[in-house]
Amino acid sequence: MRSTLSSNHSWGRLAAAAAFSLMIMAPLVQASGEKRVTVPIALPFQQTTSLPPSSAAASAVAASPNPNAIQPMPYTQTPAPAVAALYSSAAYSSAGAPSPAVQGVIVSSATASSTAPAAKEAVAKEVRPAAVNIPVITTAPIKAPRYPVGHPEAFVPEFEDYIAKKVAPFVPGVAVVIVSGGQIKSLNGYGVRRAGTRETVTPDTVFRLASLSKAVAATSASVLVNEGKISWDTTITSVLPNVTFSNARYGKQLTLRHILSQSSGLPRHTYSHFIDAGKSYADTVARLRYVNFVCPPGKCFAYQNVPYSLSGEMIKKKAGMSFEQYTEEKIFDPLGMRSASYGLNSYNASPNRAAPHVNNGKRWIPTAVTGNWYRVAPAAGVNASIVDMSRFLLAQMGKRQDVLPLSVLNPIQSRVTKNTPAQNYYGVRKAVGNTAYGMGWRVFDYGRNKNFIHHGGHVKGFRTEMVFNRDLQIGMVFLSNSETRLARDVIFKFLDSYERAQTAARAAAKKKK
Repeated sequence: MRSTLSSNHSWGRLAAAAAFSLMIMAPLVQASGEKRVTVPIALPFQQTTSLPPSSAAASAVAASPNPNAIQPMPYTQTPAPAVAALYSSAAYSSAGAPSPAVQGVIVSSATASSTAPAAKEAVAKEVRPAAVNIPVITTAPIKAPRYPVGHPEAFVPEFEDYIAKKVAPFVPGVAVVIVSGGQIKSLNGYGVRRAGTRETVTPDTVFRLASLSKAVAATSASVLVNEGKISWDTTITSVLPNVTFSNARYGKQLTLRHILSQSSGLPRHTYSHFIDAGKSYADTVARLRYVNFVCPPGKCFAYQNVPYSLSGEMIKKKAGMSFEQYTEEKIFDPLGMRSASYGLNSYNASPNRAAPHVNNGKRWIPTAVTGNWYRVAPAAGVNASIVDMSRFLLAQMGKRQDVLPLSVLNPIQSRVTKNTPAQNYYGVRKAVGNTAYGMGWRVFDYGRNKNFIHHGGHVKGFRTEMVFNRDLQIGMVFLSNSETRLARDVIFKFLDSYERAQTAARAAAKKKK
């Protein structure tokens, strides 16, 4: 168990990191009383699974059965017309709340006034997670190899160059990891942690993940299901009897699967504006009894933050510890995510953290960290570095089955709730199809390739994106301390680079025949 503000926590994280990678060397150097860890981030499977240079061999790997491939699951949900009509803007924030004018919440005849008393407390009053001791870590960056034209992995340096030349110069800071063939091929930080300073972004700089936190919460829930302590069909009210809904029949049908797959039946972003306005999570949950359902649970897609975070309360009840502690013990610690944490206190305690920035029309300006969205920890509460996220990415790709076996990964990465490309914030890209929400993950096909897994996040001053494909064994994570519009294109720039490289590799292979 992670302790708060103790040296034991740092040593525990180091031990977990050693278990994660036999290649990591972690000498401790005493400097001004701080523990400093130098980590050349080479992974054991990087020496055994790299694709050979020939495109023919790469094609053979792609054609062979992949033990990490997602096992398809059927889904039957269809977007309700009334809900689909709400998705007129593809630029809707992943974690940020809409204004009340576009909220779309349908309130029952009972008035949901701010002074309405609650008969019972629906969930426990907010308790901020204590700050954890985040060690000072120094991880060596990894520059992408320079492959010849026609090599199937030529997309790695191409995308690295895109970030360095087309994105990094226009934002305060950014950190990116690129995985190909199930291996880390590029891991770099660019720019500064705070505009106007020389505090550079490194691979260990901590960013807020915003809604990318949802994937972490769903993974925690899946671990708990795998342990047999809860099921996907466990109802909310059976675990949280004080949470009530305007339609009692629908409320009793609402399950863990429904809230994690964004198919609760409630209007999209139900009461997100209350969190944005600074209301407590407990008070916001108590007001769910005033909101009318727009469809039965499981029958339509509507993105949520507040209902989604009920999963954390369910995990807390069934695990016998806080949601944050359970996630730390089951995911962060065993994966060696040493600077990953929950909450504002831990963010502030991180010695190497990125400051949020907003644009004033001329330049990026550092701004204050808004603590509101930390109140919905399962939806938006994680802090992590790109090194942490590289480990989470590899685990999601099936490379750490000692921690996250396929029985944990498959349920959350499979399509559960059908939706539209616009509802997944993909706009009108013609190559995007078969979109759906899994549990904590968006799922889509792109061109000739199937089953890309993705989620992004957006909270004041930060933007994040993560995309991967277990069949292809490629992936990418993007973290920025700015609300840059460039983030909207990052995942498709990555996928397009990959496809160009494969097309060139196929052409090169034909010339050799």
